[in-house]
Amino acid sequence: MVRIRVLGALTASGEHGELDLGGPRQRGVLARLLVARGEVVPVDRLIDDLWRGEPPPRALGSLQAYVSNLRRLLEPERAPRAPATVLISRAPGYALRLDTEAVDAWLFGAELDSAAQQTDPQRRRRALEQALARWQGPAYGAYAQEAWAAAEAARLEELRLSAREQLAATLLEQDEPALAAAEADVLAREHPLREEAWRLTALARYRAGRQADALAALRQAREVLADELGIDPGPALTRLETDILAQRIPVQERVIAESRPSPDPVPASAATVLFGRDAELAALHAAARGEGPRTATVTGEAGSGKSALLQRLRDDLRDAGYRVVIGRCPEDEAAPSAWPWVEILRALAAQHDPGELAPVLAPLLTDGAGPYRADGEHGRFLLHRAVGDYLTAVATARPLAILLDDAHRGDAETAAMLAAVTTRASAFVVIGYRPDEVPPVLADALASSATTVRARIRLRGLGVADSARLVGTLTGSAPADPLMATLHDRTGGNPFYLIEIARLVQSEGELVAAAEVPEGVRDVLRRRLSRLPGTAVSVLRLAAVIGREFDLAVLVRAAEVGEDEVLDAVEAGVVAGLLDEPASGRARFAHVLVRDTLLGDLSRIRRDRWHRRIGAAIEEIDPDDVTAIAHHYGESVTPQTARRAADYAVAAAQRAERRFAHDVAAAGYERAALALERHPGGDTVDERMELLCRAARSHLVCGAGLAARAARDRAATLAEHADRPDLLVRAFTAWDAPTPWMNRRYGVVDHAVVARIETALRWDGLSAADRCRLSVALVDEIGGAELDRARRVAADAEAIARDLGDDTLLAPALQARASLYDSPDRSALGAELIEIGRRNDHHAYLLLGHTVALQAAAFAGDPEAARAHLEAATVPADRYQWRQAQAANAMARGLLALVGGDAEDAERRYLEAAELLARTGIFNAGTLPLMALFTVRLYEGRAGELAETIAAFARDADADTADATVDFHALVLLAAGDRDAAARVRRRARPIPEDLFRSLFLTLRGMVIAVLGTPEEAAALYRDLLRYRDRLGGADTGSFTVGPVDLVLADLAALCGDPELAAEHCRAALRIAERCANRGWIDAARARLDH
Repeated sequence: MVRIRVLGALTASGEHGELDLGGPRQRGVLARLLVARGEVVPVDRLIDDLWRGEPPPRALGSLQAYVSNLRRLLEPERAPRAPATVLISRAPGYALRLDTEAVDAWLFGAELDSAAQQTDPQRRRRALEQALARWQGPAYGAYAQEAWAAAEAARLEELRLSAREQLAATLLEQDEPALAAAEADVLAREHPLREEAWRLTALARYRAGRQADALAALRQAREVLADELGIDPGPALTRLETDILAQRIPVQERVIAESRPSPDPVPASAATVLFGRDAELAALHAAARGEGPRTATVTGEAGSGKSALLQRLRDDLRDAGYRVVIGRCPEDEAAPSAWPWVEILRALAAQHDPGELAPVLAPLLTDGAGPYRADGEHGRFLLHRAVGDYLTAVATARPLAILLDDAHRGDAETAAMLAAVTTRASAFVVIGYRPDEVPPVLADALASSATTVRARIRLRGLGVADSARLVGTLTGSAPADPLMATLHDRTGGNPFYLIEIARLVQSEGELVAAAEVPEGVRDVLRRRLSRLPGTAVSVLRLAAVIGREFDLAVLVRAAEVGEDEVLDAVEAGVVAGLLDEPASGRARFAHVLVRDTLLGDLSRIRRDRWHRRIGAAIEEIDPDDVTAIAHHYGESVTPQTARRAADYAVAAAQRAERRFAHDVAAAGYERAALALERHPGGDTVDERMELLCRAARSHLVCGAGLAARAARDRAATLAEHADRPDLLVRAFTAWDAPTPWMNRRYGVVDHAVVARIETALRWDGLSAADRCRLSVALVDEIGGAELDRARRVAADAEAIARDLGDDTLLAPALQARASLYDSPDRSALGAELIEIGRRNDHHAYLLLGHTVALQAAAFAGDPEAARAHLEAATVPADRYQWRQAQAANAMARGLLALVGGDAEDAERRYLEAAELLARTGIFNAGTLPLMALFTVRLYEGRAGELAETIAAFARDADADTADATVDFHALVLLAAGDRDAAARVRRRARPIPEDLFRSLFLTLRGMVIAVLGTPEEAAALYRDLLRYRDRLGGADTGSFTVGPVDLVLADLAALCGDPELAAEHCRAALRIAERCANRGWIDAARARLDH
């Protein structure tokens, strides 16, 4: 009978001894079939697996030869032409038919099953020892790392480890604690993340009378789990520790032949000892107590001790029974998007099954393209909600604390997830960041979590006494008072700076004079680096290019010296306190300033060269780390690496999209397009076009209109240079993410862009759908500058969309119509957009429909309807974190507050909107808040206070913007009492464009003419403004209003000498003012009637 062994190297033996299984690929056929455990493996699968996806032309013939040879070996007595009974043919491939006893792995499994059934410990022990004795090495030997064998090898290894744990438990049951301790201790050291191994080690040591060693094992387990996974021990370990401390487990009395004292405890590194932060720790402990979402912030400059405080808090909370996880925002661009949340969720998922939430959490729990799919921003919302729900579920069994360090370095999706977690998850979240480096996305997240903040900790420098304690602890003796005073003055009590100074003092001796104290922490680090061998410093610089934390295998592969020199350099860095070793085979710079110092002294030429070497090293060692590979190749593109750089940039962008990090995806697509410009072979125009279009769309999805337009224009330029009208069409039809505001500078028509769209519209191969999309793009570009044409083009687009019956075309066409000035059916357009959104479950169209309806209702002086539409628009904008829409909604809240007569609330709302606008990356983001403030001051009768502000704005603004705000400027000067200056400014007035701002600007101009104009000017403007009677001037923007238009019409009529007409308008103004319950407008209308 043939016997096959796979619990070690793959071997086989027969009745006459060992069998020669042939070469690696023939042996691979046998291994592949053994992995299938009797199931049929299709021929195509066998070929693909054996040749790793690149089979030669004659692969099938080779496979057949291997099978034939194996059959002769496995069935030497089989007669010629007799059917095979061991390696059989079954459509569509081959299978093995062997008894359980014939394969050691199969027999091992059966023996474990048998052991589990044994109630007698002695029999169970023999069965386990016999089963474990079959192992001669890693399962499947040389084939264990093959994709087709990895899962089975891992399964067998897990069974082996479980069997070893069972053996240790059985030895304890047999009252053999010393043997059990030896077995479990080896297992725990080999596999330090197995909590059961640690439990058995501790229990066996305790029962062997080694209580101190038992507690030491539990402490070591706690440290390993914290350092490796950022989690604390499970209930079994915790319960055992409690029982040991309470002496609830009987200790076996026995004679000890020789007792070895436990080693003296190693003192904690002074660098991790916390000085001067008692009050801050107490505040954080107080903030942690309670239920529901709880948030605390820890801020401070670089080196102020944020991370040290969080580490101490982690230890304290774990001791208090919390489950604590840490997420660190990486300090380099090589990390994948949302990386700290990936760390946090994967650490928790290892101990708490996500259950039915796993498919939704897949973008964070796995790197590949999992089975979960969801529509764009709706998928992002579902992911954020699932994270909050999962964290709450984890916290139900045990209080949960999440510590997010270096949040200022997080990407947009990290910040968005933070906002969701801090408002939804029943957990204590601590956010550490540098307050002077807060990006807009983090500012948004902090604003969202404001209501859950229990503590705001700002770390400042240590006092002189605490600084002296810190330095003295590191150096072994307190420094002299004069030197300590100098050190404190120079460092400002910054803990990291003090630590580095102390280490320098420790290595160089007492500094002779105060003048010798280095001026900055980087100078200190340079002095300390200079004490290392030159090769070591060079290797550390290479490591700095890799990132804050790095894989030693990558460093060895990328280095230009031997492995021994690399490891010596890393060891020197660890000994010097410049590096930490967070896990086996990995190292991390002790502080980002260490890495920054090493990078800052590196030439660009060498850095580029090293980036290429690092990219190649990661590609070889961890090809799935596409984000890191893309980063390194992207930093050093050459004609030879351009293709690799582009491909990995695309792969990284797609992974970012899967995690809804659209800003990261946009940057990746743009880097890929840039890399392909240097690709020496082949025409890459089509590929670059597609990449730029993807980038434009990604920018638009996250509300970055400026960046989206820039990417689109680059795509159009590329198409134009290639003389490709089809690509020109692609460039201008790539946008499919509607936005509430224009994505160009107000009042300016880019005639080059218009000409390109017109060229695309003339292309013979244009489809009706693309003609519709191009028409919408053209309307967006010309707007009110060519109103009649824009209306015709928008109507054509709508007609095409209706003919095609395509809502995805109709919605943008309707939005284009609604964007044009004075659309008589704006309410109907909004209603239809809302219906399209509901019909297609398209939240962006719902948002746009409610925005258009809000504008129409506000313009008509119907604040209740406007508020209802605003609330409806707020739901998708906040749910999906659409920044442009959130800014537009914030402006609308200011408008409605002013319509209601609450100027104070309106100003507050507008200030909130200004903060959002500054972060959205839209055009005219600086002008809109000033216009809003003007409308508030105008309502309050305080417009004159803005005289200096408006004058400065007019000086600094471009000519088009300055001209558009002439009437604002003139009214401010009139309010300030400078009539002559107002008259001079007014001379720059130009015709008011026929766009969405027309009612606002016409009403303002009417106000100016009513004071400074002639009856002829008043009559002319009256005719233009009359179409807006019974309306609120400017409210159709959804952002501003300057009150009832009828008030201005009344003033103009009075200037024209028609008091009866003026009174009629005053009564109309009073009606709309009363409908809005606006006391200021009511008083203004009555005052005119009484005059």
